[in-house]
Amino acid sequence: MRYLYALLGLAVLLSAASAAAGDFKVQMDVATYVDAANANANFSMNNDTLWAASADGKPVKEVYLSFVNNFGTVGVFNPDTVTSATLKLTAKNVDKPGTIKAYFVHGATMETATWKDKPEYNTSVSSSLDVQKVGEYTMDATPLIKMAVKTCTEGCPYSIVLVSDDGASIGFSKDAQKPALDYTTAG
Repeated sequence: MRYLYALLGLAVLLSAASAAAGDFKVQMDVATYVDAANANANFSMNNDTLWAASADGKPVKEVYLSFVNNFGTVGVFNPDTVTSATLKLTAKNVDKPGTIKAYFVHGATMETATWKDKPEYNTSVSSSLDVQKVGEYTMDATPLIKMAVKTCTEGCPYSIVLVSDDGASIGFSKDAQKPALDYTTAG
């Protein structure tokens, strides 16, 4: 009888481990940007473009994308199980081409975010994307999602911030072709 219970327990463990394997789409909760020139303004409502821009080596507009944490519900508790993650973006305005860097933010970004109260981001882990013209782009967000799993396994919300580098000024689509985040795990 113990042997039967042991086999049953092993089958349950194996099915739980395989439940975490797969491809997962993440629901975006908030998409907004903040602007240093309008430090008290909120840009989450009535804007279909998310701006990331820099000037004189400093960011002046940053895009914040807040996601619903689904790690626990799909059985992802270890960052090493994340094999890949992609952030899909559509550049709809390219005032000045260049590099966009993405960083992890521990916590949600509220629709009321302004430059003055924007969430701080972790610069130790990043991904980047070179945007030269209007069109669809895919960024490797694997290090960011691994950091999110490591930090937020227990259900805390997380965000990704897009920061312009080298004077780039790029507007990303918010509505029609909104940003999308997907990740893949191994069982």
